Amino acid sequence: MTDTEDGLTLEQLLERADDIGQRIGQVLGSAGELSRQAETLRGQVNEFLAKVRAA
Repeated sequence: MTDTEDGLTLEQLLERADDIGQRIGQVLGSAGELSRQAETLRGQVNEFLAKVRAA
């Protein structure tokens, strides 16, 4: 295979691109989970504050 300017073969570039794509997918999945947890926590805090105000 032909080397790129930095000495990588096309196959190596494709492998790295696939690896990066997988990592991006993991980051997006983690971000989605964190967003769901934040929404749950927001609801719990709002419930707590409502109880404190009512007391």
